[in-house]
Amino acid sequence: MAVTTSEAEGTENSSRRAWNLGVRARLLLAFFGITTFAVLAAAAGIYAFREVGDRLDVVDTRIPLTLSALDLSRSAERIIAVAPALLAATDRNRRDEINTAFAAEAERLNAALVELKSDDAALLPLSAIEPVVSSLTANLATFEDLVARRLEANERIRTLRQSIFRTNDETQRLLAPWLEVLSDQAMTLIEGPTGPADQRPRLASLIEMQRLVRAAQAQGSAVADMLAEASTTDQPRRLPILAFQLGLAMRELETIAVGLDPKLRPLFLEQMAKLREVAQGPNTIAEARKQELALVEEGEKLLTETGRLSAQLTAAVDKLGSAAKREISEAMRDALSVQRLSTRALVVVVVLSLLTSFLIVWLYVGGNIVRRLTALSDGMLAIAGGTLHAPVAVEGADEIAAMGQAVEIFRRNTLERDGLLAEKAQAAELLEKEVKQRTAELAQSVTEVEEKGRQLDIANKYKSHFLASASHDLRQPLHALNLFVAQLRTEPDPAGRNRLIERIDAAVGSMNELFEALLDMSKLEAGILEPNFAEFPVDRLLKRIEMTFADAAREKGLCLTMVPSSVWVHSDFVLLERILFNLVSNAVRYTARGSVVVGGRRIGGQLRIDVCDTGPGIPEAQQRNVFGEFYQLAKSDRRGGLGLGLAIVDRLGRLLDHPIQLRSRPGRGSRFSVLVPLVAQQRSAADLSVASAVADPAHDKLVLVIDDDALVLDGMGGILRGWGCEVVTAESGERALAKLSAQLREPDLIISDYRLDNGKSGIEAIDRLRSELGAAIPAFLISGDTGPERLREASASGYHLLHKPVTPMRLRAMINQLMKPRPELDAIGVASGLIPSRLPAAAQDPVPRPQ
Repeated sequence: MAVTTSEAEGTENSSRRAWNLGVRARLLLAFFGITTFAVLAAAAGIYAFREVGDRLDVVDTRIPLTLSALDLSRSAERIIAVAPALLAATDRNRRDEINTAFAAEAERLNAALVELKSDDAALLPLSAIEPVVSSLTANLATFEDLVARRLEANERIRTLRQSIFRTNDETQRLLAPWLEVLSDQAMTLIEGPTGPADQRPRLASLIEMQRLVRAAQAQGSAVADMLAEASTTDQPRRLPILAFQLGLAMRELETIAVGLDPKLRPLFLEQMAKLREVAQGPNTIAEARKQELALVEEGEKLLTETGRLSAQLTAAVDKLGSAAKREISEAMRDALSVQRLSTRALVVVVVLSLLTSFLIVWLYVGGNIVRRLTALSDGMLAIAGGTLHAPVAVEGADEIAAMGQAVEIFRRNTLERDGLLAEKAQAAELLEKEVKQRTAELAQSVTEVEEKGRQLDIANKYKSHFLASASHDLRQPLHALNLFVAQLRTEPDPAGRNRLIERIDAAVGSMNELFEALLDMSKLEAGILEPNFAEFPVDRLLKRIEMTFADAAREKGLCLTMVPSSVWVHSDFVLLERILFNLVSNAVRYTARGSVVVGGRRIGGQLRIDVCDTGPGIPEAQQRNVFGEFYQLAKSDRRGGLGLGLAIVDRLGRLLDHPIQLRSRPGRGSRFSVLVPLVAQQRSAADLSVASAVADPAHDKLVLVIDDDALVLDGMGGILRGWGCEVVTAESGERALAKLSAQLREPDLIISDYRLDNGKSGIEAIDRLRSELGAAIPAFLISGDTGPERLREASASGYHLLHKPVTPMRLRAMINQLMKPRPELDAIGVASGLIPSRLPAAAQDPVPRPQ
């Protein structure tokens, strides 16, 4: 209703304004009166500007020409400044970079000269400038050519210097092995069975040959040093001296070459020929350096001449500037005279204009418009201050009255808006609480991310420590193997040879444990282990562990006790056995004296299998870390371990959903526990028994072995023939097909290396053989690659995969698995623990290993 009333009042005021002059019309009349005086003032100003403009035209025509002359001088100075850097350029890229700036300044120089030659500059004294600029331009062209020639010489010197260093390195690499061989031969003669006295002539010859080889090394290095000095010297007088010294050194090398071994001499002379090409003749490095120094000297002379021309150009430009300055001064005096006259006329007109404006503003604007606008402003300030209930005063029928009506409507609308704002404030408060809650959640997420980053840094530190540890632990048995093999070659006693063979077998076993620990972690990281839960008696598992570690415990003087148990559990036999193997292995390894006890205890519906030892114990601060990868206690005996055993136990426990527990006291010992579900109804152990006498499934079977390594083929063939197999070996799938064509039957088993020659794989070879023979022949792969990606590829192929090094026991178990009838495999199954058939084919490993 308020808005409707305001609209009615506005319509009435508009009809009233139609019959009266409004503010716009009145101000327009006042504007015309004031403008009359402004026009008069403008006329006086235009006259003054026209007169001053005529004088400034003279200035305008002289200043650009003077500036062009100054640009000409500055361009010449910049060219002189750039020239030394261009002469000192060390490569083409630097030369081209400076040349670009050089060419730009030369263009500016020519452009400034062309501008000075225009018609407006016909009266200026340019006769002294043009010859100097022409001479300067010619010198610049000569200077660019000289720099190009100097760079060519410098590049040639650099190429020769690289050839010298390369030849010197080749010579040192040629002589060093010979010197080492001669030293070894001399030591062999001295320490030989006949004694040094019987080999004196030969020994003297070797010593003399060593002396000559060392002299050749030293003299060759001296020649290279002198050639390098010749390529960098700044003294031309030094070059003939170096050339003379090089000649003497080359003749000395020729003399040394005569006494060298006949096999070494031609190779040595070939290297000396390369040095002679650089040291002697018309294209030597000294001659190239001499040419470069001559070009530098010529460039410096040219720089001096260019500087003299620049000074002449500067003097000529100064004369030109003086002439232009005189003309500009005269024009400025005339302009000032006109300006004073025009100022007087403008002052009179402006005074009259100000008087008229004052009368209009005082009588009309101040007495009517300003008063009403002040009243309107007071009302608007009251509204802005929050006083919305006082109405705005409105009088008159012009534009100011209409503005007052608009403010009144605004006041009424503001009252309504305040009510809406109160409601929005409540909604904003609720939103602020929600934002605070979300912010707190985000801060918690950031804290968790930072904690993950800290854990990642710790893992990286442990992995770096692991690389160093693995390198040491792998080198130790490899070093022992080398020593034992060397002793085996010279050991005549059969008992001693058997003793060495046992030690070699122990060293190989140590290496196998290290590699197999890495393989276990790779399988776990690849996520390819799939547990196959079954029911089995736990006592069978304990007996296998006792058989494995009884001898090791006895050798250390430990008492290994297995507490018998008649309960059955529900788990994966091989993976649970792997967990207990690692725990018992650690207990035996780190317990110096006392005992190791393994037994089970019922806890509700679970069996807690405990591995207790009297070892050094684990501090409470480190008990959370021992299950991490590559972690070892600071004072532990780390021989034979990489810090992966307990990490594998933790991973397998989580895979099987068997919680792992640890209780330990330093100095008292430790107890590791595995919680395994019990079986509700136990079965007889006879259900899973296996006949003690089982026919050998591999006897008289034809086995095809594919590997690109001849030593592997020979070793694999020998061990398979020892088991009663007929063996065909081949380096590739194509060779296998060719050899099988001579056989009267198909192979019963295919064994292939994963990686073959020419980028082919064992999977491709097996698939082709099966396709060509038209039969699904049993097959498995062997590989030394334990990477997670390789494990996934092999798993996807569906073939079993063993990892090198493969022990005979593991190889025999895999062959029996693939060649026995399926019912017999089911009988062996979980009870034997040799065939983990529930694992993916590529992840299977028939023999569990302690870590």
